[in-house]
Amino acid sequence: MEIRVDLVPQPANAARDGPVPPARSGEHATVVIDVLCGATVAPLLFERGASAVTVTHSVRAARRVAEQRHAVLVGERSGVPIEGFNHGSSPSLLRNVTLDEREVVLLTAEAPAALAGAGGRAWLAGLTNAVAAADAVAAARSPLVRIVCAGDRGEPDLADTIAAGLLVALIDRAARREAGTTVTLSGASRYCLSVLRTTKDPLDGIWAAAAAAELRAVGLEEDLAIASEVATSDVVPSVQAFETVLGRQTVRLSAG
Repeated sequence: MEIRVDLVPQPANAARDGPVPPARSGEHATVVIDVLCGATVAPLLFERGASAVTVTHSVRAARRVAEQRHAVLVGERSGVPIEGFNHGSSPSLLRNVTLDEREVVLLTAEAPAALAGAGGRAWLAGLTNAVAAADAVAAARSPLVRIVCAGDRGEPDLADTIAAGLLVALIDRAARREAGTTVTLSGASRYCLSVLRTTKDPLDGIWAAAAAAELRAVGLEEDLAIASEVATSDVVPSVQAFETVLGRQTVRLSAG
């Protein structure tokens, strides 16, 4: 097994104008990391009873999908809820929401493009579901595992880098349990491991991430603490379908 990390989505796995066709079964697996906020919020929405979660970076596309499917709208910009949306995307507030098998449309800036370009089997992971994600990937037994950090506005994100290091370590450990399995670390995988090992507490790294400053500015420090919690969720959202709505990419996720 080869584990490869991209600190930001590369052109081959960053499709804003349309999805990359899925690879043949077993060819490779992809884990997209978006600690702030998609990979922390989506598992929580499933835990609160969502039947499916569609992610998009477009407000107009989110509204259209919600209208077509009578879905719940969740999202914010720079920590501020969007007018007409049912809920913001603050994990501390969503913990008290009951969704009763409703579909949810989640507005999130970075994850949709990385997921749309993933190909093969693809999951969404952060720190909260890292252990469950590693188990799912190891069970797939794909010869190539791509870990793609969603990043922040095209730049590497410290929170995603730390989570990638944790995923590398966990997948490596799980894969080596299988008799005869050898693991090769490629791309930035060793760099992410080094960052993880020099970070005493994931919250320290998340606190220093660029996106975290916007949340702190509007008093959402608790959301950073929630996103830094390791292995608090067993839900690993997986890509179910792609759809272009009003010229924008949407990705439908199942609970995995």
